[in-house]
Amino acid sequence: MAITIKEIARLAGVSVTTVSQILNQKGGRFSEATKQRVLTVIEEQNYSPNYFASNIIAKKSKTIGVIVPDFSEQFASAIVREIKRHLEEQGYYLIICESDHEFEKEQVLLEQLAKIAVEGIILFTPNLYDQDQRIHKGRYQEIPVVFADRGLNEGYYGTVKIDEFSGVYRALEWLIGDGHRRIGLLMDDAEHYHLAERFDAYRQALQDHQLIIEETHIKQMPLTIEGGYKGATELLRETEVSAIFCCDDMLAIGCYQAVFDSGRMLDQEITVVGFDGGEVTQIVRPKIRSVRQPYKELGNAYADKIRMAIQQPDRQMDDRLFHVSFDPE
Repeated sequence: MAITIKEIARLAGVSVTTVSQILNQKGGRFSEATKQRVLTVIEEQNYSPNYFASNIIAKKSKTIGVIVPDFSEQFASAIVREIKRHLEEQGYYLIICESDHEFEKEQVLLEQLAKIAVEGIILFTPNLYDQDQRIHKGRYQEIPVVFADRGLNEGYYGTVKIDEFSGVYRALEWLIGDGHRRIGLLMDDAEHYHLAERFDAYRQALQDHQLIIEETHIKQMPLTIEGGYKGATELLRETEVSAIFCCDDMLAIGCYQAVFDSGRMLDQEITVVGFDGGEVTQIVRPKIRSVRQPYKELGNAYADKIRMAIQQPDRQMDDRLFHVSFDPE
């Protein structure tokens, strides 16, 4: 059974307050003999203070909770790495949790993070919180919450928005300029995300270049490698597309596999473009051309917002807008 601070105080012959202040380096008013006696007992008993209980009292844990839908999700994991790097330079540490995209599980995780007294929470979510009163004026049980959700929720501390339309439009223009007239689209099935801007850019680019939008050229799939493989296999079997735009790099990887299995040559018979531009696009060969997210800038923006929200929880913040980019080379 773990020894308590009360037992440490009894063995050292001092009060619980004395032990607490010495542990928290506030024991300047005590003699060296008293401090040494307390520290000796702590060492002999292998005592470890209840860190989280101390956090609740002090309200300065220097920890920030991060809730992500899926650890394997490229968008969230790449941004969290940048957030971690930025916040650790400021003396903060992250506690990262996975919600499996579920609203109910997000509520459980918010409660658990509140119990261990994190100072702030960054919530990556595909779910709407507009009518949910548990997060009020940007706070969950007085803990600031910053949404990281592609602008789905209007956050009290400002929304980080991404202009996806222009980058996708440029990618489609490049495909059209390269001679492609039958361009397939692998898009989300809206189970967790609704990536409307990416579809709108595809449709607008084709319309602007007087190309017919064929319903058979569009497949709605889960944003997974399996979804990309299935959707691309159907496109290659049912249509004569010469290029496929994938609304997510996981779809693009599955698409690559489907093209290979079909016996066609990538970049010669079929050109594939993805979206996100994370590390995975650099691993496969040939490299995946991809519309690139500004991960470093996004991570820094979320880190700055949560840090400022912790320091000034009543202060509302402005929205911030970032742009994706596309470079076919």
